Amino acid sequence: MWTEELLNGLNRRKARVTFDPHALDRAEYWNLDLEKVDDTVRTGSVVRGKSEKPNKLCFKKYYGKENITYIVMVRYYIYLIEVKTVWPKQGR
Repeated sequence: MWTEELLNGLNRRKARVTFDPHALDRAEYWNLDLEKVDDTVRTGSVVRGKSEKPNKLCFKKYYGKENITYIVMVRYYIYLIEVKTVWPKQGR
């Protein structure tokens, strides 16, 4: 599928992660931990229902100790990953 091709094209564990100004505004509004956002981009699971061609992906990761799930929308580029928006969800 196209998401696997996109994920294979760039190693997200080593890629540079940048933040859109909208994502930084959301981080202040939701009081988000940007390190957890970065971790979600690097190790989170792909949500196929919210991902769109050609380069828009959605990642989701649950943090059990805080009982919160981070959902992150990103744009994949050749050399970097840009976080477009982030929102938290209580529980799984």
